[in-house]
Amino acid sequence: MSSEIARGIASATARRSCADRDGSLMRPSCHPAAPAPWLVGFSLVMPQNQTGTGYRGPRLRTIMSWLISTIALFLVALAGWIRFHFGAVSFEQIVNNLPISSGEGVGNNDLLHEAIVVCIVVPATLTTLAFAGRWVWRRKRGALPPLRRRHLIAPTLALVVALSVLLTVAGVPQFAAAQLDPRTIADYYRTPAVTSAPAEPRNLITIYLESTENTWRDTSIFGENLLANLDAATAGWPSYETLQQYPTGGWTMAGIVGTECGFALKSKLLTIGVNSNVQGEQVESYLPGATCLGDVLEAQGYTNAYVGGANVRFGGKDTYLTDHGYTSIEGREKWESQGEDPSDISIWGLSDARLFVHAKDTLERLRKTGTPYNLTLLTMDNHEPAAVFPSCTDDETEPMATALKCSGKAVAGFLAYLEDTGVLDDTVVMLMGDHVKNTGDSDQFRTELENAPERTIFFRVHSPDQVRFTRENADQLSVLPTTLELLGFGVRDGRAGLGVSFVGNHALTGTAEELPAGDYATLLAAPSSKIYQLFWQS
Repeated sequence: MSSEIARGIASATARRSCADRDGSLMRPSCHPAAPAPWLVGFSLVMPQNQTGTGYRGPRLRTIMSWLISTIALFLVALAGWIRFHFGAVSFEQIVNNLPISSGEGVGNNDLLHEAIVVCIVVPATLTTLAFAGRWVWRRKRGALPPLRRRHLIAPTLALVVALSVLLTVAGVPQFAAAQLDPRTIADYYRTPAVTSAPAEPRNLITIYLESTENTWRDTSIFGENLLANLDAATAGWPSYETLQQYPTGGWTMAGIVGTECGFALKSKLLTIGVNSNVQGEQVESYLPGATCLGDVLEAQGYTNAYVGGANVRFGGKDTYLTDHGYTSIEGREKWESQGEDPSDISIWGLSDARLFVHAKDTLERLRKTGTPYNLTLLTMDNHEPAAVFPSCTDDETEPMATALKCSGKAVAGFLAYLEDTGVLDDTVVMLMGDHVKNTGDSDQFRTELENAPERTIFFRVHSPDQVRFTRENADQLSVLPTTLELLGFGVRDGRAGLGVSFVGNHALTGTAEELPAGDYATLLAAPSSKIYQLFWQS
């Protein structure tokens, strides 16, 4: 019916254009004027109902072909965008950074805008231009055979291939295979707890260093030691050179949860039996059923504080910290509200140089309380794309090399302050990377890092007491019990979470750490639904 109305309007328009001033029709040879463009578009989209010569089927197939082609191009663009910026990622990592899971999106508005343009606007524009070009060509040549059902085969195959590419890049096949594994971490997990406390509790300062690994120190790869500033500042500190990133880890929140809670981070959305929030809302709690470092220390009378340069909502950090004993949480929002110079704020957040200025203020407040404290800091300069601030001058041509040096210089300045003010006399200080650096296609030093023989996380510790590492290899999940023992707490069998302390002589018999590497990785990838259900439920 609508198509008949369109043709009627177009016909009336044509008749009026052929009428003379007196209202009489011109000679029969008068050619009617073309209908308005909006009428052409209306007639093009609306399916025809004429018997025998109708175009409902062909035009519907044209629309379907355009839609399928656009979706296929969108999937390929999304896969390429993920690979370009983040390299090899896990499905867990992707889901964990969704606002409907526990995260706050990509944490970088520039990346979000780029994703919208590259993955949505460009594919839709390209396919629209292609189909518009076909329509124009058809009009100029008089007629072009309409799309048949068989013409949908190619776009459909393209869609299948594009979907396969995206799923592979997102690690879905590996994730799906792991869901069939019946093994569970519950067989090895031990709730973090202390059996004894020191007479004089040690304070704790933990500095998570963004994307910092020991590979950066390899002069044979980079021509120089890019962590020279850190090396100089921690000369004489015990260094654990073989700390591994745990399987299924590899991003900041995974590193924090792994080292503070002792188990691999898994998304609330992917935990069977957990009723996730309404789609689009951030989770209201973060692993409320788990016991983590902040919980243990709070129970022992510690004050927990966090200072970071990035948005505290990114990755759900604020919710996690609040749920696990942290009473002071400071991040980009506070620094901007206090009038920080915009030149000291990158797309990710506040520069490390300015971060440690604020860290000193927070530390002084904690020291005045007279109670033991746990201060956790997170640097940001080294996050891709590496930030080079006006306050940081270097002759490096690679921004990442400059960022590593300047961040190290800022950390070194803070450590010197700790020594000058006597903080080191009663405080354990841990410096460790949150994860090894990701190697996206666009990332600097991608080839050098991927070809490195062994990549381990930077880990150094200062303690007023003697420190001796007693195990040859460990990963991030063993940092929690190690931290508790460094503070002087007694930990039964040196076990907390899935980890075993590597500063005491503890047997690995019956622990997850005893498993062969392949079995250990499979265990962490398995869903372990029942115990994660307990972790995610309050």
